[in-house]
Amino acid sequence: GVDQLKNDSGSMNDDVVIKFVQADATSELSTLFGTNKFDTVVDTFSLCVMGNDGARHCLEEMAKVVKTSQDGGQILLIENTRASNPLLGYYQDITASTAADVGGKGCVYNQNVGEMIRQTKGLQIAKEEAFAAGLFRSFTCKK
Repeated sequence: GVDQLKNDSGSMNDDVVIKFVQADATSELSTLFGTNKFDTVVDTFSLCVMGNDGARHCLEEMAKVVKTSQDGGQILLIENTRASNPLLGYYQDITASTAADVGGKGCVYNQNVGEMIRQTKGLQIAKEEAFAAGLFRSFTCKK
């Protein structure tokens, strides 16, 4: 964590290098970083803007770059999902495409992210929590 970046005086270590990289998360992560490289991969509210195919590819890339659970690896997600409430879920289903095109910045907000994770080779859901009638979910995933 951030505490590990601090030295005994509480200030940041000068020898810690932070590098920001712009990449296509649906296809370039494993090429840029290699496999089994990260302790934790975090994604918040972006799978919906990748569309269903893009989200699946992104999950595959995350699964490649995160370490195994035996080595402490985990993927943490907070995502828009199809609601648990059937009526609200139905409303999402009939409005998701239009909402994404008109004002939702491309977000397909009725994705079944849990199912996408379960279909991603090598990934499993260790913990799932629903918020706001299931409109949002957090996932802790391991491989």
